[in-house]
Amino acid sequence: MERTGMGKLVMQMAVTIALLGGICAWNLHRADERVAAMLEQGGVQLPVIMYHSILKDEARAGPYVLSPAALEADLDYLQHNGYETVTISELVDFVDGKGDLPAKPVLITFDDGFYNNYLYAYPLLAERDMQAVVSVIGEQTALYTESGQENAYWSYLSAGRLVEMQESGVFEIGNHSYDLHDDSVRKGCLKKRSESVDEYRKMLTDDIHLSQTYLAESGLTPPQCYAYPYGAYSDETEDILKEMGFRCTLTCEARINIISPGDPDSLFLLGRYNRPSGMSTTTFFEKALPGEGS
Repeated sequence: MERTGMGKLVMQMAVTIALLGGICAWNLHRADERVAAMLEQGGVQLPVIMYHSILKDEARAGPYVLSPAALEADLDYLQHNGYETVTISELVDFVDGKGDLPAKPVLITFDDGFYNNYLYAYPLLAERDMQAVVSVIGEQTALYTESGQENAYWSYLSAGRLVEMQESGVFEIGNHSYDLHDDSVRKGCLKKRSESVDEYRKMLTDDIHLSQTYLAESGLTPPQCYAYPYGAYSDETEDILKEMGFRCTLTCEARINIISPGDPDSLFLLGRYNRPSGMSTTTFFEKALPGEGS
């Protein structure tokens, strides 16, 4: 009796696993079909690469700290394999029907706005005629603009450096909040349970407005793109950012995006691949670029 009962249970489990496998395969097939349809209608696959701090000190290497040599190898790999960097402005023009994208576009992003981005990434990009987006924390920009301190290990970019980087055409400036890159009170810009919807909306709107105003008054083009601190977002954050005129949002979800002409929403919640240390350029891009690992 027990053996018979166990045999039935094993059989049921096998059938369940087979059914689930079939469902997953069907869903993947449907997803592939949707992607193919979007590409046939003029959509473009857009990988987005996410960098943070760039330092020569190997002792600091980690998930969010990469060496200049590794960054240089990444940029050379992209160019050698026919990828061309694009800007947020070019992406907006594309979805608005006002411009085209290269056959193999890639968006390069730097989060937080560390001074070492100016020291190491800026010249490497400029030498190759490549572009990137640096999403800054407004409060840190204001702090280091006032102090004038510039240290590769711990300083953030001043407004003056950002103006120089923007005017060169190498960097666009993005918004990474004014004072919400902190998880001690809330997770990034997410709503606290104790907040009402109205309180939350005012908090987030005030923070974004403060950052946009500070950057504009510093001589910078007000950002069109918002990079979510810690990648944390909700339907509420998306609605608020759209209402405030943002055209693009960046998450930390590792996936390739499809940007479609006539579909402004395809620029929201863009997935990005974080570039860590300890991985070769080839290995990283086999995951982060469409078709490279096949």
